[in-house]
Amino acid sequence: MQDKITFGKFIKSKRNEAGISQKALAEKLYVTESAVSKWERGLSYPDITMISPICSALNISEHELCTASVDENQRKIEKLAEKYKKFIAVYNIIIALGYLSAIIPCFIIFVIKQHNVSQFFILLTSLMMSASLLNVPTLIEKNKGLITLGSFYISLNLLLLSGSIYSHGDWFLMAFLSVTLGFCVVFLPFVVRCDFISRYVGKNKALVCMSADSLMILAVVACGTLTYGTTESLITGITACACVFVLAWGIFAVTRYAKINIFFKSSAVLAMISVWMFSAEKIALFFLPSNVDFSITISNDISTAKFCAIVAGISVILASAGFVFRHLRR
Repeated sequence: MQDKITFGKFIKSKRNEAGISQKALAEKLYVTESAVSKWERGLSYPDITMISPICSALNISEHELCTASVDENQRKIEKLAEKYKKFIAVYNIIIALGYLSAIIPCFIIFVIKQHNVSQFFILLTSLMMSASLLNVPTLIEKNKGLITLGSFYISLNLLLLSGSIYSHGDWFLMAFLSVTLGFCVVFLPFVVRCDFISRYVGKNKALVCMSADSLMILAVVACGTLTYGTTESLITGITACACVFVLAWGIFAVTRYAKINIFFKSSAVLAMISVWMFSAEKIALFFLPSNVDFSITISNDISTAKFCAIVAGISVILASAGFVFRHLRR
């Protein structure tokens, strides 16, 4: 702290600025008026436990009290923060008035006059989606990104539902699953890193994302083939997904969980690709109806067998490099 005289003058000036008498300040701090008088005359310092109450009573920071001077930088920051809060409040009020200027006349026209509720809900859910991006981030303090994303996802699906009802279509379920798949692929890796979710997921973030993506792909394929195709289309789609998932999950397991060096991992991945390319077509045809054509080709110039042999050869080379690398590290 500064010397007692300077400290006392600072206390007195801030008390006068706040318009508080010595007696009123003493009552706020639960001390005697004589104690406050001694501080201001530079005869003594307040007890260290009194720092926070004094700062609160005089509307100053602890740094200002300890240095007996006004912290101009902190004051500027506080003023800017207050201006920002006022700006956000005005911004939200203006946006809300804009929403009302659209909702009220559309409610009168669509609902009261035309009795077209579904068209009104298209407007309403469109505004909800806009609000999820323009207003929600300014109103939320904790988990801002997660809540903004969640509100946008919900409002987008409500907009799709409104459009489906208005058009008397049966496409909402397909649209919902497609949107959910897109959100899982793009945003789920970031969502699982949020503190709120990370504590439950732990070290299984990649596994959660991979599982969610796989389930949503199966759901989209199943819904699409059942809605717009036949039973054979469903079998073909699920079989194709299963074939791809075998390879994808195998690569994921090796790259994420195998405790081997990068050469062995690369070798294992290429070996799986080689085996998969060679056998996936034959295995898939075993489960598919006889009239379904399912083939895996590389190009007209390179046969699948030749491609598999090349990939297997590269896999052997990488495995050899892995043994050499492990030997050199010992």
